[in-house]
Amino acid sequence: MTSELNICVLGDGFVKGVGDREMRGWAGRLMIETGRSLGPLNYYNLGIPGQSTAAVAERLNELAPRLPVGADNRLILSFGVEDTALEDGKPVLSNQQSVAALKQILLQTRPHYKMLMVGPPPVYDPQRNARIKRLNTLFHALCMKARVPYISIAPALQDDIDYRRDLVKNGKTYPSDIGYRKIYELILNDRSWWFN
Repeated sequence: MTSELNICVLGDGFVKGVGDREMRGWAGRLMIETGRSLGPLNYYNLGIPGQSTAAVAERLNELAPRLPVGADNRLILSFGVEDTALEDGKPVLSNQQSVAALKQILLQTRPHYKMLMVGPPPVYDPQRNARIKRLNTLFHALCMKARVPYISIAPALQDDIDYRRDLVKNGKTYPSDIGYRKIYELILNDRSWWFN
């Protein structure tokens, strides 16, 4: 690398690593491995638990101070699970609202940064996973249209016995260190990962 490498990971509680006893989540593990192979980098975890796609879209002003013009700036997006939680019998956000929020994020960030998106992971709830699966499909289609690489992790994790066991012992929504390691490995080994 000839210029300073800055990587922001913007998203929800899965980005933050809620439930990971090692306090690294998938993003921290990914940055540690990237630093081992590439050398020094600046890593910013901008994950906030409980945030929907619409809430994340309101925080784009957090990026500019961390991704200065002229540097090698990378942005990873990952959110959506919170959109599918039920409030009064309805999802927090409709699919239309989620897609509109992601579209807003892409319009404001795509011209400025090298980007990729990691799709929402499954939880231990078949009905909610059906909503996550649908949202994952819509997010994937929008990212492909915008030419933003997309790593879909839900299909590989939904039937993964170890991942499901990890969810059960950790409250059924967030995994612990085992589950986050699985997410990290899926991203690291995906052809869309920049430093593969």
